[in-house]
Amino acid sequence: MGNTKTKILDLAECLTQTNGFNGFSYLDLAEEIGIKAASVHYHFKCKDDLAAALVERLHESHALAFQDISAKLPSPKKRLETVVDVFQGYITKNQFCLCGMMAAELRSVSPRVRTLLDAYFAHFEMWLTEQFRAMGYKDAKTQALSFLSALEGSLLLARLRDDPKIVRNAVKGFLII
Repeated sequence: MGNTKTKILDLAECLTQTNGFNGFSYLDLAEEIGIKAASVHYHFKCKDDLAAALVERLHESHALAFQDISAKLPSPKKRLETVVDVFQGYITKNQFCLCGMMAAELRSVSPRVRTLLDAYFAHFEMWLTEQFRAMGYKDAKTQALSFLSALEGSLLLARLRDDPKIVRNAVKGFLII
């Protein structure tokens, strides 16, 4: 991936996490990076292409991160705590989960991006289900969905109140075994 394309994706990810995907334009990206708006269009013909690239990139990086977490941490509880730490980190950086933010703006994304978002969350939920199954939960799939919902929802309140502890407090009942 070219350096300019990477810079565009990095900045678009940051802006999406802080302002929402609809909170910036190609001109904003170009000005911040120091390129012409046409250069942004060269790499991403339309904003839908940029959205798709962001979700695909995040999905790939999180899939690798889940593999890494699973390999390095033998305890599923520790794996879940690591995910909670990541979500708490969003608040300390005044950010939101990129895919959560895009899902909140679902009415303004294309069916293609909606499909990519659904695939991302399905994979996340599947990995969480594996963790809850390993922890001995009978209905691991329901636990995973509830945990993911609590994570994403707690980000809203944590961000509103500027209190990252809200994230851990919202899911601590899931981590008591």
